[in-house]
Amino acid sequence: MSSIKSAELYDLSFTRNFGIITREEQARLRNARVTVVGAGGVGGITLIQLARMGVGKIHVIDQDSFEASNINRQMLSFVSKINSPKAEVAKEILLDINPELNVEVTSAFVTEENALELLTDTDVIVDATDNLVARVIIHRAAAKLGIPSIWIAVTPPFRGGVMCMTPDSVPYEVVLRHPSYQQPLTPDMCDQINKIKDERAKYSVSQGALPEWADAYLKKDAPWAVLAPVANIVGVLASFEAFKLIIKRPDLKPTIAPSLVKINLASSLMVQVETPAEGSWDNALL
Repeated sequence: MSSIKSAELYDLSFTRNFGIITREEQARLRNARVTVVGAGGVGGITLIQLARMGVGKIHVIDQDSFEASNINRQMLSFVSKINSPKAEVAKEILLDINPELNVEVTSAFVTEENALELLTDTDVIVDATDNLVARVIIHRAAAKLGIPSIWIAVTPPFRGGVMCMTPDSVPYEVVLRHPSYQQPLTPDMCDQINKIKDERAKYSVSQGALPEWADAYLKKDAPWAVLAPVANIVGVLASFEAFKLIIKRPDLKPTIAPSLVKINLASSLMVQVETPAEGSWDNALL
């Protein structure tokens, strides 16, 4: 970098974007702010892709630190970074990709109390968490703030999904048939939401996940199973949905709920956009 002037570095870094996008569209990326909640498997690769497309402002929200079990899939994790805060590591790596990038870091969990404050002043919110109650809070706040939000799923053995919500789209809790729509998040309601993931684990066995894993997961003796290519392709697709929301090209529409980018790397049609006949999806089957 020492031989390249700072003022020239951005243009040189993203010169290969031209021919695919215009300079005006690159300027939109440079002026955009994206908030990513979660800097793990999906969130980490999403952050890297956003930085490499030239997004100018990124807010990383994550309270966790890296551990050895992250190495199998999280692109920001390295042995040298075990026990380091994920959000701080993300900032370090993103600035090494684009030193001009404005990176804000928040070490916190998104809650009902802080969601509106943490998620405001952004163009797109990417929900890359693995907690279903937190997801409800994130997408409720996004809808209240009038900000597009992106939902993701990574499900054993090789499945996933990406979908955008906007102020005008079907609400998150409706499109995924959550029992919590327009209901307070009481402890009982939170339990009902969390049970959706248990049902996803059971259904995953019919899709090729190992029965012994599902049994262990339901007993809380095993974590959610994730393979690197699945987590990473979901993150790449989430970053591309953010890209589409930012550049606003008429012939490149985001995948807005109830339409869903459905991923199954074990299928000959590994990635396809589907619209549910009934107008919504059973989250336990995604």
